[in-house]
Amino acid sequence: MHTETQRNLTDKTPQIMIENMRKYTGLMVVVLILLAAGLIITMKPGGSGGGVGNEFMNVEGVALDRNDFAKQGENTVAAVQRLVQMQNFNDFIKLREFVGSLMGTSASETQNNLDFVTNRILLKLKAQELGLYSSTEVASKYIKENMFQGRDGAFDPAMYTNYVDSLANLGFKESDFQELIGEYIVFTKARELIGGGIVPSTEQTIAQMKSEAQTVGLSTVNFELADFAKAVKPSDEEIKSYWETHKDKYKTDVQLKITYVLTLLDDSDQPQRPTPAPDADPNEVSKQSLEYQEKLADWEEQRKNHTKILTKLFSEFVDVTADSDGLKFDEAAAAAKEQAGEDFTIVTTEAFNIENTPAEINNLTLKHYQPGTQLSSFLFDPKNYNAEDINYNMHTFSVGRDGNLAVRIDERIEPKVKDFEAAKDLAKADLIDERARQAMHDAAIKAQTEIAELLESGKSFNEAAQEKGFNSSTLAPFTAAAPPADISNAEDLFRIAAVTAPKSIAKQLSEAGDTTSIVYVDSRSYETSPEDAIKEQQLIDNTSTQLQYVAFNAWLSSLKDDAEIKQPLVQ
Repeated sequence: MHTETQRNLTDKTPQIMIENMRKYTGLMVVVLILLAAGLIITMKPGGSGGGVGNEFMNVEGVALDRNDFAKQGENTVAAVQRLVQMQNFNDFIKLREFVGSLMGTSASETQNNLDFVTNRILLKLKAQELGLYSSTEVASKYIKENMFQGRDGAFDPAMYTNYVDSLANLGFKESDFQELIGEYIVFTKARELIGGGIVPSTEQTIAQMKSEAQTVGLSTVNFELADFAKAVKPSDEEIKSYWETHKDKYKTDVQLKITYVLTLLDDSDQPQRPTPAPDADPNEVSKQSLEYQEKLADWEEQRKNHTKILTKLFSEFVDVTADSDGLKFDEAAAAAKEQAGEDFTIVTTEAFNIENTPAEINNLTLKHYQPGTQLSSFLFDPKNYNAEDINYNMHTFSVGRDGNLAVRIDERIEPKVKDFEAAKDLAKADLIDERARQAMHDAAIKAQTEIAELLESGKSFNEAAQEKGFNSSTLAPFTAAAPPADISNAEDLFRIAAVTAPKSIAKQLSEAGDTTSIVYVDSRSYETSPEDAIKEQQLIDNTSTQLQYVAFNAWLSSLKDDAEIKQPLVQ
């Protein structure tokens, strides 16, 4: 993909500061062998235009400014979500299918919106080449015949009107919603066209279903890694030789040095709601509650005013830094701190690895990110550092309750190979593990052969195992859906037993985790039911739909790989 990036630190709202471009990996290119007669009339690609001198993104020559992007991205997603709020869940599912297929899976909400808008434009452009079009008339007809159905199943004009009216604050008119429905129609037709010729093997699909639904009963002889590791005692010379061969495994951690600016007020002085005693006088309780409400209102007003000041100073600091291409970061931060005082924190760190990212910033809640996302995962991503560009290495975030954070990555210290003494313990542990696993495997193979020979003489599996000095275990019959909870490798045991004839030893060992097992299949069964035919058809239909999605997503990825795209950097 030919991708250009641009840097924008001049926006005075830190929450929407743009940081980094996400890379994509091309999948397969789907060959189209059929062009169906499409829907009719027109649907223009792109938005309302690029915004002269204020281009925010560009996809194959279709330019969008910030307003275009917001309307085609987050506002469209919000419009779809509003269907749920209007108790119109069935229509939400329809459009969520469209949104979900085109939206990315980044932790960043902004990046997901960028992916969504990019894919919308690419789909419109390519759909025209495939002869797939939609129009206001087609979309309106679809809405009346398939959406906004009342209790009687018929189109409910009042429900539709109320919904369209609710979109006004998102900048949507009825025509905008109709255009979205037109895109949805084209999306479904494109998916059918691209994946329509891909069908699963009925025989293999049903066989897989029956394999997973069968019940297996089995016995095992287990070998544990810890038992073999005890016997492995390599010399220093052997450890050093192993280190020499595998030294690239033993490297120091990536480390960063950063400077960060944080404006986030402390909540420790927030008034707390009083907890009255069970026998407290109701009048006194009411008085305490009123006092609490008054204190809280005063506290929130003071905090709000203080936060406004800090946010203004933070924005000015960001503007000065951006205007100087990052060169005045320290100077601008110091000037802002002089005005703000102790609530404007500036810290320059020593080198640290990802596990030791300063907790005071790593534990902050990052707004516009998936819950639980930590700052360290962003900072240590190599995409977010450029040794030649100071400006590129500054990133801003909205954090906590109402705070802002700016981080400049001052230096990224890349890993280097550890010397032998520093890596000795790790190399020793790896060498012991490698030798122990090989010894465990060899012991299991030898035992498997010996037990199989005794089975041929008429002995049972348990008798044969005991004669050779091994402890055997018999598991109660189980299915793939309900494996024994206390058996760590039950899933692997089922996989092997499912293709092994009853009353025989599996040719394959189960080597899962730190356990290697010889598998003997006592029984295999599959219970039929009158509903099997229905289940089989449902499985075939579902598998076919999944294959269509896979083909469509691969096709869309290939479009993106070949497209000329300019996206802003995203945090």
